[in-house]
Amino acid sequence: MKIHSIAFFIMLPFLILVLYTGYHVFFMDDNSMFPYLLVFAIISTIIYLFSPQIDFAWYSNYPKDFSQKERTFLSSISTFYNSLEEKDRLKFEQRSYVFIRAKDFKLIMKERKEMPEDMKLVVATNAIQVAFHSDNYLYKKYDRYFAYGHEFPTPDKKFLHSVEVNHDDKIAIFNMDVLVKSLNFENRIFNIGLFAFIDIFLHINKKSIPDLPETTSVWQKITDISSISKN
Repeated sequence: MKIHSIAFFIMLPFLILVLYTGYHVFFMDDNSMFPYLLVFAIISTIIYLFSPQIDFAWYSNYPKDFSQKERTFLSSISTFYNSLEEKDRLKFEQRSYVFIRAKDFKLIMKERKEMPEDMKLVVATNAIQVAFHSDNYLYKKYDRYFAYGHEFPTPDKKFLHSVEVNHDDKIAIFNMDVLVKSLNFENRIFNIGLFAFIDIFLHINKKSIPDLPETTSVWQKITDISSISKN
């Protein structure tokens, strides 16, 4: 549970009470405090176990407004955001805020460390764009996102690559250098962020996305554009 989570602050008084009653029970031999210790410990445990749901409920209902600095940065990296009307920009910002607070981001260097806030927003921008017209913008169970500053191998893919989604572990890994550059159309770099979140979105929602009719010419048009056949 993150220190800045609302669940932590809800749990904090009960943790203090656990310490207080625990001190009396174990160091002062005051067994009359034991029932209180048990109750406070159970409450703390319940809050801890349900902290993701508590945080999500809080941040969903009370999302923080972006600062002007954050809006300027978002505008510099997302043409999709820039194309939105004001009310939809606010929706994009609020969803980005909730997404960042709900997920775990790690920057992998010599050791894992917390990803900087601007890098988190780069990841979130792609996630929110893909699911902008869906209520499932948090990509259920896909809660961990990692980034290298270069290409990387993994146990599943031994060769160097820049993006990977592992549906078993529910994680996505990015080459942050490529991810940032791919946001700028002028660089003409394949957008690995959109690729990853489209992959996750389709995997989560595969039952609700209908197949294209075989009798239409849609598949042929897709093949003509992409040079990739349906099969």
